[in-house]
Amino acid sequence: MPSLMIHLLTARHLRRPCGPLFHVGAVAPDALDDWRQKNITHLRDCPDRAAALAALARRTDPADDFAEGALLHLFTDWLWDDGHLRRYLDSLGTIPPNGAWVPGYRHEISRASAYIFCTEPWAAAVWQGMLAVPQTAYGALQKMTPQDIAAFLQSNHAALQRAGHKNCPPSHFYPPAQVAAFARAAAHDYEAWRGHCDANLLK
Repeated sequence: MPSLMIHLLTARHLRRPCGPLFHVGAVAPDALDDWRQKNITHLRDCPDRAAALAALARRTDPADDFAEGALLHLFTDWLWDDGHLRRYLDSLGTIPPNGAWVPGYRHEISRASAYIFCTEPWAAAVWQGMLAVPQTAYGALQKMTPQDIAAFLQSNHAALQRAGHKNCPPSHFYPPAQVAAFARAAAHDYEAWRGHCDANLLK
């Protein structure tokens, strides 16, 4: 999965207007810490992840900003996992057991996230908008509460602000140009995929 700022950067490339509640939805699925539970909520445990995502899209009202943002998150994760996460794992040669690869991977995506936060002029305002959304406006997500999501936003914003006081070097493994290209392509692919799912719903 990519970092929060990569999710928000992807949302920035959508043609639809994305308000604060959409942005909250676009990061909220990661408010769950347990990776085993997150495999369920991110549909990684489904025999056919693509089909499960399409079924979820057909149940999601595009006018529901929170739910639509969460759908974008899951779609973006699907693309990232199949490409950039796989590339990271392949670079290790033999994958270390018991998730020993995770800290190194998180380090790289955290650096990529901090770099976006430090260099994109829209980032601070987007986060302020997200933090101002009342918990009562959040939609429902599996295995987490609105309080979980609010605490997640607060802690990640604080971490990004701390990073902002440093020089924010980019990730070596995920350089800025590569991340920007992914975000643009993911937004384009999402809109095409979403339109296809909506068309199937009308048949």
